[in-house]
Amino acid sequence: MIVQLIKKQLLLLLRNRIQLLMLLVLPIILIVILSTALSGFMQGDNPQLTIKIAWLEQQDETSQVDTFLENMNELGVSSDVFPDKDALHMTTILREDVFLSEELSSMIELHQIDESEKEKIIEDANYAAVIEVPEDFTLDLLQAMALEDNSVPKLELYLNQEQQIGTEVVESIIHNFNEMIVMNQFMEESDLPITVEELNNHDVPGELKHMEQRIPISSQAYYTIGMAVMNALYVASTLGFFAYREKEIHVFDRLIVADMSRWKFFLSVLISGAIVSFVQLLFIFGFSWLVFKIAWPSMMVFLTITLSLALAVGGTTVLLTAISYRINTEEIIGFFSGIIVSIFAFLGGSFFPIGELSPLIQQIGNLTPNGASLSAYIQLLQGAPFKEIASYIVVLLCFTVVSILLAVISYPKRGSKI
Repeated sequence: MIVQLIKKQLLLLLRNRIQLLMLLVLPIILIVILSTALSGFMQGDNPQLTIKIAWLEQQDETSQVDTFLENMNELGVSSDVFPDKDALHMTTILREDVFLSEELSSMIELHQIDESEKEKIIEDANYAAVIEVPEDFTLDLLQAMALEDNSVPKLELYLNQEQQIGTEVVESIIHNFNEMIVMNQFMEESDLPITVEELNNHDVPGELKHMEQRIPISSQAYYTIGMAVMNALYVASTLGFFAYREKEIHVFDRLIVADMSRWKFFLSVLISGAIVSFVQLLFIFGFSWLVFKIAWPSMMVFLTITLSLALAVGGTTVLLTAISYRINTEEIIGFFSGIIVSIFAFLGGSFFPIGELSPLIQQIGNLTPNGASLSAYIQLLQGAPFKEIASYIVVLLCFTVVSILLAVISYPKRGSKI
């Protein structure tokens, strides 16, 4: 008898093509729209940034380095103390190894200018900054470092305040370069057996361990999961409406008169909700596999999560049906589909990963069926072991049990007016 009731519920849905399309096609449309429109937000894409910088050097640096070495010889410091003469060319290192480095070449355009172009470039809004290296800058800097003099020379920096991002980048680069010089000097004075270059390249004795990092997921994968778990909840309201319609047209009364247990009817609603939700989820994820090439690392774990969510939807279906029968109105079902589902979707992260903004919201969201299943699916895609996913499955099963218990309490008792 239960099988016949389940068959009847499924046939009602198949004959209602509008509801069927809403459950199957609408999620796919939302997935395509959201994954395309918000792909940059999900993947952390940044707009291409081009920073134009003018470099003005008032004096040749090589002559300054030669002068410094001559001064050191006069003080009795042999040139052998400075075996790497190129390392003394401070402004050349800043220009060639920093601003024109491979890492920054796609973002920074550095143009060397002379004094006659200075005023024109400063007034040019296309330039974010003009860096002027004053006369004897390198000589003064090397002598300050060698003689431990606090009178350190400074670069002249002209910033275009209309290009705030570009100016902040330039200031940050120069600040970091200054820190590197200070750190290098400190290491030499402290006689540490390591240089800044070795520190940056991690060429230090010891063992380097990397923390476990999860595989990032694409916007298509995220919104496939987000829309799938959200729209699964609409199965509960759809079948709940069908069940209440059967009460209005006295189908339920005829079943009771035929001496069929009302518990069999509600059990059929529970199973029907689980079946429809399970098929809906497989349809959506099948589409994502064909179109977006989203494959699951473990099909067994994937089916376990899907079945657990389907059971939670079935429990929600029977709970909505029981309450609507008890209060003799379908308004509770409309309230669920219009308000509760939206709240669950927001807390569960179906629209965007709101849990990253607040750990409390993430914990609350993971207690909802869509939030728990979304977290489980994402962790599965990121390669998490089953023991980390199991807690979300437990939440789904507990939600199912609680829903069924509440439904049992809400069912009208035999002889009561429904």
